[in-house]
Amino acid sequence: MNAAEALGEFVAGLRWSEIDSSLQRKVKAHVLDTLGVMCAGVNTAEAAAAGAVVRRWGGIAEATVVARDWRVPAQDAAFLNAFHARLHTFDDTYEAGPMHPGSAVVSAALAVAEANDASGADFLAAVLAGYEVAVRVSAALGPAHYAAGFHNTGTCNAFGACAAAARIRALDGTATADALGLAGEAAAGLRQYQVDGSMVDTSLNAARAAQTGVTAVELQRGGLSGPRGILDGTWGICRVMSAQPDLALLDRGLGSSYEFSATALKPYPSCRFTHGPIEVLLALRRRYGFDPSEVAAVEIATFRESISVSDQPEIWSRLDAILSHQYNAALALVDGRIALQSFDAGRISDPALLALAKKVRVVFDPALQAAYPAKWGHRVSVTLTDGRRLDSHSDHPPGGPEAPLTWEQVVEKFSALAAPRLGDGAAQRAVAIVAGLEERSDIAELTRELRGPGAVAAG
Repeated sequence: MNAAEALGEFVAGLRWSEIDSSLQRKVKAHVLDTLGVMCAGVNTAEAAAAGAVVRRWGGIAEATVVARDWRVPAQDAAFLNAFHARLHTFDDTYEAGPMHPGSAVVSAALAVAEANDASGADFLAAVLAGYEVAVRVSAALGPAHYAAGFHNTGTCNAFGACAAAARIRALDGTATADALGLAGEAAAGLRQYQVDGSMVDTSLNAARAAQTGVTAVELQRGGLSGPRGILDGTWGICRVMSAQPDLALLDRGLGSSYEFSATALKPYPSCRFTHGPIEVLLALRRRYGFDPSEVAAVEIATFRESISVSDQPEIWSRLDAILSHQYNAALALVDGRIALQSFDAGRISDPALLALAKKVRVVFDPALQAAYPAKWGHRVSVTLTDGRRLDSHSDHPPGGPEAPLTWEQVVEKFSALAAPRLGDGAAQRAVAIVAGLEERSDIAELTRELRGPGAVAAG
């Protein structure tokens, strides 16, 4: 049995009632978190442009665009919801990728579940199946995949979205493997946007992955099939797109241990690489009570991947600011918080903030590189104008399994992002529905609340 077949059998056989209660709670937390970041991305110029294009495509009104007042074909709803979820890079992170699985997986599961009147339990099982497949493919590809310029959020999520859709459509193991083959043929995503692009590019990677997964399942149901060796074959994704794949990670312990458990929820709307230093600097600021004007220099020592993405001393755009160690360190020291508004055009051009960012230096540490990706190490030193040097470090960013967000923190984040789009009442009701979703015969009540005020039944 090859990897696609093993994963197909796992997806087809997954039953929500057999999942450990702690893992069930984590799945619901990721669903709620992802729905919140979908809401956050809707009120942007990029979302308006993408939405206008999708509505011109037309088609059956079968799945909800979250925080919008229309319904579109399932693959298009998956596309738009994933696109919106990535626009603020506030979605969850699988650090061993790195990859952001929730935007694509939850979007695909939500769209297909609504279009096919799936139960709440089947929707949740599909979400878990999608996450597990996506993160296992990412783990098998290893750091070499990302280092070569591929964007795991596009490549690996195509498989995760496909798995989620296949579980809802009740494909058996063989059919799921065939659908995974189709999804893999279209799996794509590059990191060039980190050099000269924008958040639109990373959003498009997630959106296309979600759309690809949904489409692959429908093509399989229409009689098409893809190569079974798409993951571990001679010309499969692992051998072609990674110089150092570990194929055993595709199915080792499958069904008994869940790699999804390592996926983190983001407390800050910035690049995940910046979260460790942010947490350290916020703690130093609280402990010592120094003023930002007293900071002479900041040094962040870290591993190569963190440097390649987030050593951004020049801030010319919102994307630069989101990615930048320098900018986010300055925000932590000046504002004592990182919020969506921290990346508005007026804030990222603030002279005092940019002046402090120029005092932040990012350096390579071979020991921290050796520990990556098991640890995301950042060693932070703050030198004050009176000569004092304050040192601390972070091995793991907040929000991961070492320091998970509580359900209450997830609800607080969701409410802050969703209430401005859905209304306070709808946001509160959505929280309650997600908390007890396995008891629902379908997800229609949830999607009604997610449409927001003035929703209509069709596009």
